[in-house]
Order: sequence, then C-alpha cells, then structure tokens
Amino acid sequence: MKKILLSLPLLFVLTSTSYVAAQTQKQSATFVTQVEGIKEYKMGNGLQVLLVPDQSQSNVVVNIVYNVGSKHEGYGEKGMAHLLEHMLFKSTKNLGDIKKMLSDKGGDANGTTYYDRTNYYEIFPSNEENLRWSIQMEADRMINATIKQEDLDKEFSVVRNEFEIGENNPTSVLMERIISAGYLWHNYGKSTIGSKEDIERVKSPQLRKFYEKYYQPDNATLIVAGKFDEKKVIEFVNQYFGSIPRPTRVLDEIQTVEPAQDGEKFVEVKRAGDSQSVGAMYHVAPYGDKDYAAIDVLSKILTSDPSGYLYKALVDTHKVAAIFAYSPEVRDASFYYFGAEISKDKNIEQVKTDIRTELNKIGTINYTDEDVQRAKASIIKSIENDKNNTINYAVNLTEIVGSGDYRLGFLYRDNIEKVTKEDIKRVAQKYFKVNNRTIGVFIPTKDEVRVKPNEFTNKDITELVSNYKGRAVEKEAKPFEASIKNLKAHFAEGKLSNGLKYGIIDKEIKGEKVVLSFNLPVSNETDLASKGAIGELTAQLLMSGTKKLTKEQIKDQLDALKSSVGFRFSGQTLSVSINTYKNSLDKTMDIVRQIITEPTFPEAELAKTLNEYVTYLDANTNDPQALAFNEISRITSNYPKSSLFYTPSFAELKADLQKVKQADLVNFYKNILGAQNGVVSVVGTNDKAKVEKLLNDTFGKWTSKSTYKKAYQTFTATKKEDKLYNIPDKENATAVGQVSFKMNKESADYPAMVMMNEMLGSGGFLSARLPMRLREKEGISYGAGSYISIPTDVKTDVASWSYYAFLNPTKRDAVEKAVKEEISLAIKDGFTADELKTNIVSWKNGRTTSLGTDNTLLSLSNNYLLNGISFDDYDKLEKQIDALKVSDVNNVLKKYISLDKLTSVYTGTFNK
Repeated sequence: MKKILLSLPLLFVLTSTSYVAAQTQKQSATFVTQVEGIKEYKMGNGLQVLLVPDQSQSNVVVNIVYNVGSKHEGYGEKGMAHLLEHMLFKSTKNLGDIKKMLSDKGGDANGTTYYDRTNYYEIFPSNEENLRWSIQMEADRMINATIKQEDLDKEFSVVRNEFEIGENNPTSVLMERIISAGYLWHNYGKSTIGSKEDIERVKSPQLRKFYEKYYQPDNATLIVAGKFDEKKVIEFVNQYFGSIPRPTRVLDEIQTVEPAQDGEKFVEVKRAGDSQSVGAMYHVAPYGDKDYAAIDVLSKILTSDPSGYLYKALVDTHKVAAIFAYSPEVRDASFYYFGAEISKDKNIEQVKTDIRTELNKIGTINYTDEDVQRAKASIIKSIENDKNNTINYAVNLTEIVGSGDYRLGFLYRDNIEKVTKEDIKRVAQKYFKVNNRTIGVFIPTKDEVRVKPNEFTNKDITELVSNYKGRAVEKEAKPFEASIKNLKAHFAEGKLSNGLKYGIIDKEIKGEKVVLSFNLPVSNETDLASKGAIGELTAQLLMSGTKKLTKEQIKDQLDALKSSVGFRFSGQTLSVSINTYKNSLDKTMDIVRQIITEPTFPEAELAKTLNEYVTYLDANTNDPQALAFNEISRITSNYPKSSLFYTPSFAELKADLQKVKQADLVNFYKNILGAQNGVVSVVGTNDKAKVEKLLNDTFGKWTSKSTYKKAYQTFTATKKEDKLYNIPDKENATAVGQVSFKMNKESADYPAMVMMNEMLGSGGFLSARLPMRLREKEGISYGAGSYISIPTDVKTDVASWSYYAFLNPTKRDAVEKAVKEEISLAIKDGFTADELKTNIVSWKNGRTTSLGTDNTLLSLSNNYLLNGISFDDYDKLEKQIDALKVSDVNNVLKKYISLDKLTSVYTGTFNK
C-alpha cells in the first residue's frame, strides 16, 4: 500500500564521481510540445519540465519527481528510497536550513515515496520570490544534499515509528502480506516503507551512492503549476538547473518481469484486533496498457455502492460490512486488490468461502451497457474534477510520471471513454482467474491457462505517446487575487423568504466548476437530547433513496452530471456540500431537492450502514490514536449522556447505534431538519438571480418544526492527571493532553494565544518547540504538535490548548518528560523576540496560502452569514498579531497554561 509521509527539510553538499567527465556549461530549457493544458520543455542535461498554468489560482506548486522508488532497491536496500526521502529534508550545501526556510515562508510542503518514484513539492502564494526559492532549493538538493550519519541516526527512529504506525492497522498489514506473497521476483511485492532491519543497518555512504545514482536531472521531471509567469519559470530553471551537467552514468531499464502465477495462494495473518478482513490480489496490466482502463471500469462495476455486483452479493446480504478495491498506477504490470471488512461475529472461514465464490463469478457475469456507462461516468467525473483542481492535479501527476510518461494520463482518459462491454468481458476472463489470485492455500491443478503480464519497455511507451497531441486547451478561468479587499469587492449576499441566507463569491473555478457549502443549524438541546447517533445516521441515509429515485439512480445521475453531494450532521448542524459545474447546476439542484424533500430511508440501507459503522467502531476500540482522542474529550468535559456535547465511548456509541430504528430517522427528518436558520455560500457562478431561484426551489420550503435555539458548552476545568490505557499487541502508541481555559476570539488575549500555540507546537514546518524536541532532536515521535480550540461566538468562552504525539510504546516516559520539560521551559524562560518575529512571518504566509483556496473563502462567507463575523476580522487579526510584543505572548502563556492543569492520556502496549 502506498506510504505517503510527512517529510522534513534540512540540506547538504556532495561531489559525485558521476559528474567528473560531464560538461559544466549552462544549458537552456527548450520547448518540446503542448498537450492540452501542459507545456513540456527539455534541458540538455535530461531534465524534463512541465508547466501547468492556471491564472485563476493565487498559489503556485513546484513538484519534482524522480524516477526512483522501492522498485529500484537491491539486496539489503529495502526502504532506502523512502529513508532517502526523509534525509533530503535535512540540509544542502548552499541554502542551509531549508526546514526553517519552509517554516518562515508558510505554505505547504511534503515528500512521498512509492514503487516507481519519489517526489517533493512546495505550495506557496504565487510571487517571484517564492517561485525562485522553490526552484533554487530543488536544484540544490538534487546534487548537494548532505546525508550526514548523525542525521541518519536520528531519522532511524522516526522512520521506524512510522513503520510501527502502519503495523497497527490489521487491514493494511493483511494487504501488505498478500501483495508480498503474490510476487515472487518483482519488487512491487516489497513494502515501500521497507524492511525495518535494512533501514536500521544502512549507513550514510550506502545511502549516498543510491542518491548519486538516481537523483540526477536525466532521471527527473520538474512540474510547476498554478499562477506564474512562464518566462520567469524558464529563466529560473535555466539559472539553477542549467549548470547541473548530464551524468555520465547510464540507468539501465529494469528487466525483471513477474512470471505468471501458477496457482492460487493463501496468506493468514494472526494479530490482535477487533474486526476481521479478507483480501484478494490479482496480477493485472501496467498503467500504460489499455487493459488498465478496462480493469478500472470493471472495478467500479464490481464494487460501487450501491450498484456493484460484489457490493450487492456481499454487502447487501450482510455477509461483509464493507468492501473496497485498489489498483496502483505503476510502470510495470500492476495488481488489483480487493478487500472486505467483516464484523467480528461472523465466521471468517464461511465468509472467505462466500467471497471466493463471488470472485469466481467475475469472468462469467453478463455485464450490460448500462453497467459500463455508469462506471465510466463515475471515473470521468473524477478525472475532470482532478484536472480542474490545478494544484492537486500537479501533485497527482507524480503517479502518472512515475508510471512512464505524463501523457499516459490523457491516454488513460481516452481509453476509459473507449471501453466497451466486450472489453469488460475480455479483461474479466483474462485476469480474474483462480490461479492468478492470492487469497487462500495452494491448490495443484492440471492444464492451467496461466496469465502472463504484458511487458512495456521504454521504447513501447515512447512509441505510444510520441505523436499524441491531446485535446484543445480549455478556456482559462479569470485571475482572482487572494485578499480580503478583493473578496469583499466580489461578494454579494441575499436572503430567502424562509430565512436562509446566501453569499455569492464572484470567482471563476477552472472547468466552470461550481461549489456550494451549507451550514444549517437546527433545533435545541431539549429536542436533540440523546439523538446524536440518530442525527448522524439520518444525514448519512438522506441519499439512500427518494420517492422517485433509488440510491443507485441518485448516484448514477450525479456521476453523469459530474456532480457530488454530501450530507453530515454533528451537534446542532446539518452540513451540505455540493460540487458541480455550471452546465449541470440546475439538474444537480433538482436531485438535491428530491433528496431533502422526499427521502425514504430504506430499512435495508439502514441495516447495511449500521453493520458498517459497528464494524468500524470495533476496529477503533483498540486503535491507540482513535482511543486517545476519544478519551481526552471524555475526561475533560462533564455532560450528561443525553447532552449533544457528550462524547460517548466506542461501546456506548455502538449500543446507541444498535437501538436505532427506521422510524427514528423519519421522525428526526420530519421534526428536526430544515433550512430556515441556515446559510449557504457559492463559488463558481455570479448569477445572483439564478442562484436565488435555485435555492428557493430547492430549500425554500424546507423548514424545521423544532424551535431553533443555539446550545452552548459549559466549562470544565482540567486538572493535573496522567491516564494510561494499556492495549494489547500494538506497535505504536499515542499521547494527547489538554489544558482548558476561558477565552473567545474577541478576547484581548486571543492574538497572543494564537502565536503562543504557533511557537510551542503548531507553527512552521515541524520547527515549533514540541515537534523540534520530540522528532528533530530526539527522534522519539513520528508526529507531534499542538492545537487550540477557541470559539468564535462571544456568548461562550469554553476554550482549550492541546498537544499530541505518536510514539513507540517504549518511549512513553521519554515523550512525557520531553513534553512537560518544553512546556516548563517556555513558561519559565519565555519565547524570544526573534522567535516571535519568525513565527509571525510564517503564520501570515500560511494564511495567505489558505486564502487562495476555495474552502477558506466558503468558510469566511458562511461565518459572516451565520455568526456576523466580518471579513475585515481576517485582516484585523493580522494587524493585532503584528502589534504583539514577545512579553504579551509570554504573559498569556503563563496566564493560561500550567502543568498543574494538564490532563494527559497515553494509549498503547506499555506492558511488554
């Protein structure tokens, strides 16, 4: 399974023998071709450059992809690509502490490793300085990373901690073991995160050889996307990458091809846990093969909720609680993985037999044209949505580049559109054979027709994409400046006759996408007493069917419209999210109207949902992270069980769920839900008259019978307390702590509290004091930090500061000591003026990045409409932060935070 990590930054120097005979003269990027919205350039040193402009963005992403992953690891090197990814955030020759520079700049950055590739990306507000620095930094760490042994020694425990987190998840462990058993020779059978034994034994000289071999311009693709000046990008690329010579070494194409499997295999994993799983893996085609697209369509046909054949056969009949499928986009012959979650009361052997029986039918099912069109519509919707989110699209291109060439993504889309019923039947019969499956025991048979994976050479891919031109470039969305002044200038509001308020942000989204976000507060504490589980289920089952539409028809129609609709209920609020396009808005809203005015809440769907939810709770009962965050909420509050603010234990929630009947959902819908007290914000269209009419037609008559009165939390003081929850056989542990106090966002101390939290645990790129101590200095936690919860409503002041850390159970004492020492030192000695100055810059840059996202704009609009919070408060807070003195922050820290008020929870296996 893909291991995507939160990486760190710090940099270094090196002199590689690969460069000695190469030229050092400057090289320039030369335009090669444009395929739809992507412009390709090439440098003489081999570097490929892809530009994806989108002037509607206010951010820019720089993403560099190296064609090296766990597939390229040799004997004794398992996990080296992933470990190197961590080390590339340490230090370089020319720039110094990059982690600090990333922290100062704010924004978002990460690195990930997979089978065929490793990537690093940075997302910042678009300006020349950020663009220059990102390109300069990626060029520097391409050839000048330090990889010091002392840094490696510290990073071992961090990577090991990450490894142990994965080992806690029974489903992930089973998937990893099945895939490993399914491959005899190819490295796709090896976990990306690697072997713990290899990781702990590797030395910096070995890692450096690996780095020098693969981290070269002829093995890399640089992607720049968002809002940028194309000439400046090429200028910076020429300036910083142009002096890097083409290496003299030659990377040989990996020749290993997995042989055809010659019988069904079986894997059994026995570990502590509370829910059961069954998985099955088949060898299938590489991403570049047209069969891959057909297999993706088949996967949707088999597993989609509610129309999938396997879904109906296994989930609808309650044989399993949930199913999923996964096939990675990889360079060589891929695999198809099918997983099922089973409640603990089921006989696992019988369920395994039932699953194998249904899997055996895949090649014999009479698939229909309707099946194919439904699945294709769902996939094409996802492709379109991804393409129209430029920043995410540029990061997601990593997988496609790793699979052989960026143009394969367009060919995949084209292949999806061409898939026919005959293609589905062909791939179902070719790949989904018993002797190509890893699930059970070995069964010897005669006269097997074995499946040999298709082999794709580099030449094959070159021939496949060389003359591909793609489709016409779509119309670009208008630029939108990420500022409060610009937001106010492009904002319009109104109110329906029933009381629903709306706000329209006149901002175009790529592809003419339209997004609506609803917050619909309802009812009161009395009417909502003991109805938490009922409210959650009611919202979840709204889309299960209407008087005219089945659940399947709702999904099919939304997929055909490339639209998505979601409902969620929590506390007192029903949240509704709608993602669609201008040409689909009318029809999508009509479907939403039917959903909210004519729901049927089918009993069969309620039974399936309850089964899935209860199975999920069983899995979380002994999960260290889930238990820790649930328990800290429970022991730091004091509400009766009937209160909408009460946090039930997993056992209590499970019991509540099992009591819910269909009549409870119907009554909750009829008496509680409604839109008259709510708000909605819209981005993507500025047609106020049309929006108001659609909202009136859809929500204008939807009113709640229950009187709305906002409920407020009551304050419970925390006390000095450390609670341990010992869970059997878990490789990872969690620590969570909280201090409660009284404050809201209008409090005079609020700005200083924000910066105190930034410096103590939340701010920068893992550079705040807690993550710096626990992860960077001592390497005893993979992830650590802090967060604050401060209400926006002036009528309440129930607030808190919390910390968290993920750790090896044997490091519990060390983590507790380090956390409490850092808090004590901060209280005793205070923060420094330079520390405050640096964190203010980082915090403000992060807010600028956030303001460039549609979600932030929608949130600001909804907060204004619902709570009367002015847009100007966003800038006002920045001015208050700018005016802070370090003494203000230190005084607030001493006033509100104390170890005598710190309640902590530790969950894990502490008795080994």
